[in-house]
Amino acid sequence: MINKLSYEEILKLRKTPQQHKLSMHFPVTIMLYNVRSLYNVGTIFRTCDAANIKELILTGFTPHPPRKEIEKTALGSTESVAWRYESDIIAAINKQKTQIIIDK
Repeated sequence: MINKLSYEEILKLRKTPQQHKLSMHFPVTIMLYNVRSLYNVGTIFRTCDAANIKELILTGFTPHPPRKEIEKTALGSTESVAWRYESDIIAAINKQKTQIIIDK
């Protein structure tokens, strides 16, 4: 039988937000566009945290922190994942293209 970890036990195993920001990240940026569910957004934050993704960009009418529904499923990952909100998807894509050119 597998025991389910409590929230406190999970927090002890996780890196702090500072440790996470200083660690190496996969050079992958995730962009969400018009995702309605606050809980799905929180889950994506948690997945980006677990996969060590470089950045999460929320666009369109996708909800963004601070929202208690996002925090409920994100389990603190909104503090450790680099993210930003852009209302216009085209502006977000162009900004990302410019950033890729600068990084090269």
